[in-house]
Amino acid sequence: MNNKTFFFNENTKKDVIKKHFKKKSNLVNNYIETITKMVSGNKIGYFQFLADSIFYKFYIMPKIYKVNEGECNGCEEYKKEFINFFKHYYRLINVYNINNYTDKLGGNISDLGYKSNSKKNMFAYADVEDIDDFIIHNYMDALRVLQNFFTKHKKQMFLEQEFKSQSIKHKLNLKKNILNPDKSYIHQTKKTPLIYSDIALISTVVLKEFLNKKIRNFSNTYKALQIKKELNQLSSFLKKRFPDNKQDFNIKDLLSRGISKKFEKNNDYRNVYKALLKLASKEHYYNGDTFLELEKEENTISLFFQPEKLYEWIVYDILVKNNEFEEVLKDEKDNIVKHYFLEPSITKKYESLPDLIVKKDNKIYPMDAKWKILNKKTSSFDNDLFKLRRDAMIRGSNKGYLVYPKSENTDFSFDKEYNYSFDKEFKFELKIINIPTL
Repeated sequence: MNNKTFFFNENTKKDVIKKHFKKKSNLVNNYIETITKMVSGNKIGYFQFLADSIFYKFYIMPKIYKVNEGECNGCEEYKKEFINFFKHYYRLINVYNINNYTDKLGGNISDLGYKSNSKKNMFAYADVEDIDDFIIHNYMDALRVLQNFFTKHKKQMFLEQEFKSQSIKHKLNLKKNILNPDKSYIHQTKKTPLIYSDIALISTVVLKEFLNKKIRNFSNTYKALQIKKELNQLSSFLKKRFPDNKQDFNIKDLLSRGISKKFEKNNDYRNVYKALLKLASKEHYYNGDTFLELEKEENTISLFFQPEKLYEWIVYDILVKNNEFEEVLKDEKDNIVKHYFLEPSITKKYESLPDLIVKKDNKIYPMDAKWKILNKKTSSFDNDLFKLRRDAMIRGSNKGYLVYPKSENTDFSFDKEYNYSFDKEFKFELKIINIPTL
């Protein structure tokens, strides 16, 4: 099959993407509509779908890498930049205890919370060569979520059956005993245990769909064969563990409210639901977009998230390794939140939570990592600065830091103190911390 590869910048307007597909089929345009929803939601990522015998591949690039938008089948440099950014996620997740990080990314990237203790099965970010490595890991991670869950999950239900005998062994069926003229037998009911789990039933159907439809989108590589092997092993395990799962399930119902409610019991169930959505190519509907046609999604592969939080962790990682600050605190690692009130009459409690707190010369300062390209002073810059000033004052400090991944055509200098003419007391410093090449 032929491939067509497209690159677009983060936050690109929907119309810019759509103009490249004016003469395409309705099926292609349906996929484009889904992708533009992700872009308008401030997400970056990779999308692949099969339509009209062509594999379409889309890269939504982080804003620090400007690309010429449109089709480009030989743009290897763009791919390398994209992969480098993704590799930081997997590197950092193995260094810091941030298992809850994925939910804050607003996407479907794996959180590795269920990675194997065996080193040979751990995701080695240094070995990543192309986007397929991320995608295959994403599916392997989903399979491991299911494996961990069903290793502990035991469930049975009781089926009420009617029977008759000459002696009383179980609960009497009074109605039948009264109405039936034959008094030589006593009508009774008994509950027969069945080893059954509707969660296992749903999982079995999703695994079967993945095996029959999604696996064909991968080439016959060793990594793809490993997915197939683990998938078959898990399917066999579920059939043996839940032998009475004879009912049917339609995969189109996976996003229905009746099904999603079954996974609200606790966080383990929610993780299983996310894993199933990922395997069924429905993960980008998880936040409520359940109204689109589902049958067109079986050939979709996607990997996406919001980059702001990842940049915070990149900044944190760099700062803890250099000697500029005596200490660096991060909200996921240390409790650095402070609360304040409006006075005199409003009693609502407000929260001050900068991205980082840094300590220098025995004084603490707030620091915010801004996923923006710094150029000229704007109202957005003022808002960021006023928040920084508030966070500093609450902590009895007179200084704060704003950090950016990139600057363009700016009059600002970096690593230099500034202050507004009307506020001589508060000083702020701007920094550029680039995304390192791995």
